[in-house]
Amino acid sequence: MYFWKIDALKRHLAHGSLSEKQMYGYMMAYLVFSATAVEMMRYLPEKEPNAWTYYGSMMNLLIPVVGTMMAFRANGGESGVQFLQRYMSISLVVTIRYMAMILMIGLPLAVLLIAIAILMTDFKNNFAGSPLEIVSSCAYALLYFFIVKHIREVATAQQGAAGA
Repeated sequence: MYFWKIDALKRHLAHGSLSEKQMYGYMMAYLVFSATAVEMMRYLPEKEPNAWTYYGSMMNLLIPVVGTMMAFRANGGESGVQFLQRYMSISLVVTIRYMAMILMIGLPLAVLLIAIAILMTDFKNNFAGSPLEIVSSCAYALLYFFIVKHIREVATAQQGAAGA
């Protein structure tokens, strides 16, 4: 992998292509760096991070990394084909559909739960951290579950077609 030498990378790409494993490596490195940068911004306005802040950051890094690793394996791993094409296109469509589902189901439910919490407890002190972080992490992990499921179905369909 090239991490700094852009001219060497461009020459490599101009005279050949990257293997599925090499493309996966670049994509995974990009994912880790971008997710880390986004999470670092979380601490800029935060006055006193607590355990739930750290939990949220850890999950926001682990879920996409582990989810992408699972998607790569579901696609056949090193022997799989068209991983980036499948991963990027399926992830976009699944994310759009997932966001629509969250808005239709999750938003009204969240409003109801927050209203109940405000009426029953001191919202800021008792509800703002732990339950929201756990629910958010579960929802994020579920998104990757659907991405992996669809990539596996495409890879399996292609293997079935090749064997027929």
